[in-house]
Amino acid sequence: MPNFEIRKLREYYNSLKGVNKVLEDLTKKNPTWAIDGDLVLEYEKVINQANTDLPGLLAPFSKNEFFAFHSVNGHAHYKPNGIKANIARNLGIIKSEIDDTESIPVITEKSFDFIEDEKIKKILERDYLEIQRNLISTNWKSTILLSGGSIEAILLDLLKKDQTKATSSSKAPHESDLNKWDLNSLVEVAVEENFIGSEIAKLSHTIREYRNLIHPGVEIRNHLKVEPEEAKIAIEVLNILVRELSG
Repeated sequence: MPNFEIRKLREYYNSLKGVNKVLEDLTKKNPTWAIDGDLVLEYEKVINQANTDLPGLLAPFSKNEFFAFHSVNGHAHYKPNGIKANIARNLGIIKSEIDDTESIPVITEKSFDFIEDEKIKKILERDYLEIQRNLISTNWKSTILLSGGSIEAILLDLLKKDQTKATSSSKAPHESDLNKWDLNSLVEVAVEENFIGSEIAKLSHTIREYRNLIHPGVEIRNHLKVEPEEAKIAIEVLNILVRELSG
């Protein structure tokens, strides 16, 4: 949800709470006592403006439904109970919307300044934003695949900093081109040559299988789960790796 809409939600929530407080104070002694139309007009004004800024969000309000009588000076008075119910309903709607927006992760940029290969760095910056969008959109499989790919890219850059050492490792595959190594090989060599700690390696291995999710047969054969928990673990492993290498 755009910042404008979030700001407006909070603004109207506070406005309705203010109107409700005045209404409660006016009817405290006599809950059924008809109220002066000025307060009702104020509430109507808030609802109309809210429906302009946030179309279709709030429950409709028509003051004529709650008309009680005209006083001797011509002022319209209205029955309070129905108006209270309408205010309560709209407060609930806005509160629910605010709660939903607060539960959504905020998209943030992450620094990959520790990456030496500029091409890899650009890929990581692009993919990290896409990972967050996928997480917000509940695209669990895409989140897992891109997180695994980002971990792979970081480890590839890390080993390229000392390619001779990497290819000489006892854990290195026969393929001399690091660009063709899979995630498992990158992790094994990075641990063997102390590029990363074993704890990060354990975490990285938890999503190793998920790099093959692009093949439906692997997902079926290995009974891999593609759920929110797996997606959140994948991005958290990526965040931990970035934190460790950024220090």
